Amino acid sequence: MEVLFLPVCQQCGTEWTWWETNKASANLDTRLVCPHCHAHQYASKKTLKVTGVLTLLIPFIIIFPSFFMEFSILGLILHCLTVIVLFFSFYPFILKLSSTEEHLVNWGRMK
Repeated sequence: MEVLFLPVCQQCGTEWTWWETNKASANLDTRLVCPHCHAHQYASKKTLKVTGVLTLLIPFIIIFPSFFMEFSILGLILHCLTVIVLFFSFYPFILKLSSTEEHLVNWGRMK
């Protein structure tokens, strides 16, 4: 079983803090900038797979309990916020860095 670690820059070898990881991830660019050496880093292929699966599961985690429990609007909003906060709280421990951009699908080979 793999223990949860924070991401480590592939360029300078420095471990990012939880806060630095969330701050670097809070943009729409696929490049993450190391807060120590300012090198461009990317999410690894494994990270992309795990976050892809989690992104597909989150709607089910939010909707599935409503079939068995009756939620008020406030309860549903709190449930949604809890799931989203938990995802973003654990994301820094899921993120593994790569110095090169990796894709889930190699589109160049499909032509």
